[in-house]
Amino acid sequence: MAINRRNILIGLGALVGGGGALVGTGAFTTVSAAREVSVSTAGDGSAFLSITGDGEYVTNDSSDGTLTIDLGTTGSDATDSAGSGFNQEAVTTLSNVLTIGNNSAENQDITVGVSTVAPDSSPSANKNTTMLIQDTSQDSQNVALVTFTVGSQSVGSGSTTGVDVTVNTMSSDMEDFTNSSATFDTNSSDNTPRLTIVANESSN
Repeated sequence: MAINRRNILIGLGALVGGGGALVGTGAFTTVSAAREVSVSTAGDGSAFLSITGDGEYVTNDSSDGTLTIDLGTTGSDATDSAGSGFNQEAVTTLSNVLTIGNNSAENQDITVGVSTVAPDSSPSANKNTTMLIQDTSQDSQNVALVTFTVGSQSVGSGSTTGVDVTVNTMSSDMEDFTNSSATFDTNSSDNTPRLTIVANESSN
């Protein structure tokens, strides 16, 4: 069944952990950043952990400085305008959609990862994470499986790493996805798609 036109919107958020002295001197122990999938992030290029977008799929178009990750449309209506969406029954990979930077002032290396767990629920810094995006207002509820993959998880002070995104619209793969805690509904204000960026201070 054709998937109607809709935006794949993911949200991003940030949480900085550590004592006041550490934060005050430009150091951090743990950072978790969660953002929404039109995909969204709360990004600040000058923060200790910077999150910036590619300007195509991720743009700074909100009044509060939050980045929006907008992966566009899927399904038959994606052909309404050229290049406006992803093919049905296909897997598409987008490179370096997000760039994560280590702006620590104390030359700390960090380990960066991604998660679908909210920042206040102790997310882990995984190499990759996958979410199922649904739209319960449509007959065909499954929209896409979206996987975020971090390039290099070890990021030195002053360095960056990229995050690739894979959009999978294969019906069989979506039907086989069983992680209910990573299943989000674009039609629900209580369960909108979210991505959490996690950064932990590396052990020396």
